[in-house]
Amino acid sequence: MDASTRPIIALHGLSNSILSTSIGDLTDESAKARSRAGAGPSIAWTIGHLCHYKITILRLLGRDLENPFAAQFEHTPASDGSDYPSLSDLAASFSALNEDVCAALVSSGDRLAAPMRGAGPHDEKNVLDTVLFLTWHEAYHIGAIGAIRRDQGRKAIAELVTGSSPTPPRDASIVPSVQE
Repeated sequence: MDASTRPIIALHGLSNSILSTSIGDLTDESAKARSRAGAGPSIAWTIGHLCHYKITILRLLGRDLENPFAAQFEHTPASDGSDYPSLSDLAASFSALNEDVCAALVSSGDRLAAPMRGAGPHDEKNVLDTVLFLTWHEAYHIGAIGAIRRDQGRKAIAELVTGSSPTPPRDASIVPSVQE
């Protein structure tokens, strides 16, 4: 295993663990509820989007896979979710794809140094750069799931992970006012 893959594998393992924790109290209905008063993505859409990009990583690492998530979750905006897979199916896909990505990274060898065919999504020059970007992208969206949870009035992911109680609201009397 290439030394550069160890932290990437660890990050994927952490994302998988945090995602599992963050959806444990959700139903299909709450997972498909769109954020930002119905204008933003749902947790279900976000997981499908992440599954799509896990398959993208696998393809970059030489796996020849169909991508059943591309049509609904690559460039298609979130919908009401009525045609999305169930939360349990999305979670199972994410977990299985995560295992596949970690295994592929272990055996990636020289493939990570290979140049990107064309430019990566953010002008990455080689496969490793793109895998790193997509790993960051996944972490960003795991954080977005936390924001959607809070938008729904649920515990923050940090509270779920640590078992702590929510931080009490700030006392308005100690918050400086903004004067024009």
